[in-house]
Amino acid sequence: MTTRKGSITGPKSSQKLNQDEEEAWTCAKCTKIFKEPEAQLMECQRCKEHFCISCLKKTKAEYSMLCKTDAMWFCGKCRIVMEQHAVTDIEIEKRCKQIMESYEERITSLEKTVENKCDEDKVKQIVCEEIKSCNEEMVKIMVKEEVSKIEAPITEEGCDEDKVKAIITEEISKIQKPDNKGDSDSTNNEIDKAAKNITRKETVTNVLEEINERKSRENNLIIFGISEIDEESKEVRENTDKERLNELFKDCKIQLDKENLKTIKRLGKFNREKLNRPILVKLPSAEPKITLFRNIHYIKTNPKYAKVGVSNDLTQAEREQEKRLWDQAKKQTEEEISGDYHFRVRGPPWARKVVRLKKLDS
Repeated sequence: MTTRKGSITGPKSSQKLNQDEEEAWTCAKCTKIFKEPEAQLMECQRCKEHFCISCLKKTKAEYSMLCKTDAMWFCGKCRIVMEQHAVTDIEIEKRCKQIMESYEERITSLEKTVENKCDEDKVKQIVCEEIKSCNEEMVKIMVKEEVSKIEAPITEEGCDEDKVKAIITEEISKIQKPDNKGDSDSTNNEIDKAAKNITRKETVTNVLEEINERKSRENNLIIFGISEIDEESKEVRENTDKERLNELFKDCKIQLDKENLKTIKRLGKFNREKLNRPILVKLPSAEPKITLFRNIHYIKTNPKYAKVGVSNDLTQAEREQEKRLWDQAKKQTEEEISGDYHFRVRGPPWARKVVRLKKLDS
């Protein structure tokens, strides 16, 4: 930072008498010009003006000490401005933090919307599993009748009525209509047609009921492995379960009051010999459920929850599909030749699939 002996000044504010003469510094306070190499002046880091130590009322020892440090020095006027700037900088930093928190909330909200969005492929899969052969016109009539009966409100994040209609109609249009072959008796044809129409009506009803049931369960969880107290009073048992669940949510970094646990219910009959019934938990929204699965590693790595497991509240059709997938994964693992991989079922409830994973070294 210095350009001459004994000085902490810079060359920007130096005065040159001409190109051949030595640099000179002028004290901004007493206007005295200093040319001596041992001149002792201080330069303001903001305005770049120079001040001699006499005007600053500093001793040579103080000047020498300042020269040996990296401390920044400001003149009286600039010090006031810099102090004001420091306060302003703190306010700006605080405001920037608030803006970033707001953006993070918006991003989290968008992630939640994407995760809860209706998956068209999954709805198509449900339709394909349930419907083998249907008449297109009849399906349209049934869809209109059954959708009007759905009581649960369908939000933007789920499947709206038009979307369900469109998905089902699209799938039905791809299915070939049954052909009547042979010289069957006309009476038998009428009976067969009536029976098929009844079957189709029941099938479409089942599809819509399945969609509605999955919608009603989307905020639910099933938690296994939390021990049950041996207490006759149902109210005492439920309060204890709420406390333990609240502790689990807290350990997973989820702030949730007891009042927000909409429903806490042990599945099955109370049995003093088997105090480990699974717990059905109904949450007020999908957000704490998404956060729980995102932070599931807090449970898996905590010895306190060594026997605790968490899963979605699946419908009967989803449980059957889950069993088929795990059977398939088990079979593929047994058939894996190298022994370096195993197969597991992964993915959100609406898009579960078998994936190949490399075994971890033991």
